[in-house]
Amino acid sequence: MSLRIFSLGLLLAATACGPAAENKVATAEPNDRIDCATGGATDFSKTCAIERGEGSHIVLRHADGGFRRIDLAKDGTITALDGSDEAGGKPLPDGHFELTLGRDRYRLPPRP
Repeated sequence: MSLRIFSLGLLLAATACGPAAENKVATAEPNDRIDCATGGATDFSKTCAIERGEGSHIVLRHADGGFRRIDLAKDGTITALDGSDEAGGKPLPDGHFELTLGRDRYRLPPRP
């Protein structure tokens, strides 16, 4: 399923791990991680990383080895690529975007 997001810049910032980071997992440094709450957790923690794939594909990596694959289209559409969970989300007051996929939630950083 797809979700139309008008603040695509928020989501594209999630892929900005640096030009040399293409097709690599973000470093394990806490400042390079994003907040996430996976498996239905209620509290967020900086334990997820973003990996850029081919084209507009993104992989959100969990600390336990799990992951979510999504497509961030240029028109702002988000599509979950790894199952039947529908992508959802909302902009947050601090400029982040909270992406929801099933029981997993991710706080994607705002565009710099």
